[in-house]
Amino acid sequence: MANSMSVPLPPQRQRSRWWIPLAIIAALLGGIVIGIFLFVGLIVLAISSAGPVSVGSSETPSVREHSILVLNLESGVREYQYAPIFAGTGRPSMLDVITAVRYAAGDSKMDGIVIRSARGLGMAQASELRRELLQFKKSNKWIYAFLDAGNEADYYIASVADSIFVAPLGMLEFNGFGGAVPFFKNVSDKLGISWTVIQREEFKSAGEQFSRTRFSEPARQEILDVLGQRHRMFVDSVASSRRLPPETVVQLLAGGVYRAEDFVRFKLADAIATEAQFEDFLRRKTFDKDTSKKLRWVRPSAYARYARAQTSESVDETRAIAIVSAVGTIRSGKRSGESDEIASASLCKDIRKAADDTTIKAIIVRIESPGGSAQASEEIWQEIQRARTKKPVYASMSNVAASGGYYIASACDTIIAASETITGSIGVIAALPNFSKTMNSVGVTFDTVSTSPSATFMNPVLPFREGDRRIVEQMIDSIYVRFLERVSAGRKRSLSDVRSVARGRVWTGQAAAQHGLVDVVGGFADAIEIAKRRIGVAPDKRPRLKYFPEQEDLSTVIARMIRRFTGEDDGDDDEAMLHAFAPSRWLLSDIASQSERRQLRNALDILRLVRREPVVMLMPIEIPYP
Repeated sequence: MANSMSVPLPPQRQRSRWWIPLAIIAALLGGIVIGIFLFVGLIVLAISSAGPVSVGSSETPSVREHSILVLNLESGVREYQYAPIFAGTGRPSMLDVITAVRYAAGDSKMDGIVIRSARGLGMAQASELRRELLQFKKSNKWIYAFLDAGNEADYYIASVADSIFVAPLGMLEFNGFGGAVPFFKNVSDKLGISWTVIQREEFKSAGEQFSRTRFSEPARQEILDVLGQRHRMFVDSVASSRRLPPETVVQLLAGGVYRAEDFVRFKLADAIATEAQFEDFLRRKTFDKDTSKKLRWVRPSAYARYARAQTSESVDETRAIAIVSAVGTIRSGKRSGESDEIASASLCKDIRKAADDTTIKAIIVRIESPGGSAQASEEIWQEIQRARTKKPVYASMSNVAASGGYYIASACDTIIAASETITGSIGVIAALPNFSKTMNSVGVTFDTVSTSPSATFMNPVLPFREGDRRIVEQMIDSIYVRFLERVSAGRKRSLSDVRSVARGRVWTGQAAAQHGLVDVVGGFADAIEIAKRRIGVAPDKRPRLKYFPEQEDLSTVIARMIRRFTGEDDGDDDEAMLHAFAPSRWLLSDIASQSERRQLRNALDILRLVRREPVVMLMPIEIPYP
């Protein structure tokens, strides 16, 4: 019998499977599209069935007897009133916190205040809140603080309390003000990236992070000056509240205190307690020694809505004040709606709306910005000037209103800054990266063709030319003179007088007032009170506040998302989305402390801005803060 293997068989036809990967890709794309339409459809259905829905809750909460206002501000506060839909509800607005503390002082349903954390606050915000808490204590209601961890920012607020409780194993920093600032010259050199940094003038140090390995002497000195004022303010405040000699507080800061036992021993705290023990103490205090009842916590945002509802009859509806938020790095274009940024087109639109609204009698521009684009800052300056022809415009400065932030403030009638606000930085920088060495190191060469000598001006892959530098310096000088002229006109001072306090230098709000760059030293509430008196609101009334950006309803947010997904929106929003969802935003939260994250974000903002325009107005290196 013949071996079957020796019998020739006809060739077998191989069946192609080319359609399988196409089918998988089609299924995935189809699933994504169907999912998007189902998601949008469900939301639209919810909107149509429930009526208009606003981003964030607007329902007025109820407050029961023996309630406690709890201040847990670890994530900070918003300077804008309405939270974007993707920002969550963890952060109250600064105005909500002020309103809550003030109303609680006279509310019989509110027994007292508990302070948990304040490390998310900037120094100016913390200082204003501390003043409000000191005023609250005049109501003879109690304030207690519980710290299970924290730093000087937490303790600065907690020191106001009648008693401070610390967790048994709580690790608490008490070692003064300072921090590490990153410099990127060495890593740039390793990558073959050379930086040309031109600054006007010697204190304008923002670009030095890329051209140096350490502080220049002017940069170091101005930062030490700011930290010195913070140190003195902190020492005086803690010494007063804890009834300690100032020199004792200075000695404790020099030595560093971390353990709970040390805090009690040195009279920086009153008792060690677990969280459960602390809550039992509050129950006995609130419910007359009955520890079985549940504590009634109330948070600032909800309580502020309650307070406004209870006092609605005291509002002067005929005289409104617009609160226009200007928060973040300044750039051109429209805002994304999901991040802290000053997008000039959107902010100008807000200012224009407020100026054209006949029910609004004054405008307060609340500024929290290190600066940014020179062109965008000029656009905003022009818009504020137009608004001033119709009604008074005030600048209220938060933690930082420097460089481009001060540029837009200088357009206002009156500038109000907290004593701790970082402001000034009247100057301009150019930070220009060049990648010719990088390209050469990997074997990439470039040849040029052009119709004129300037066709390759500032090309980043070609060696930097001295003639290019002269042109950039002329641009910087022109913008710097414009900055000086804007401040000179706004402050009604000579150009030489302004330049003497400019030179790119940052000042605290207190020092800026002494040098004539600020009119009033005060907080957000002070700005509202000044505007209220200006427009003639009666002392026993409060003005109606209209907030910009205005609160968006959910359908508007969804429509914007669909436009972006389908590519029907303009190019400005592409940049906005890049800024809002850049990987650095979430990556840095895992690898760096809060202070270090601010430093790195500051550097990333510079990189993002110089990619679009070579000359910018940004404040010097971020001032270290706990």
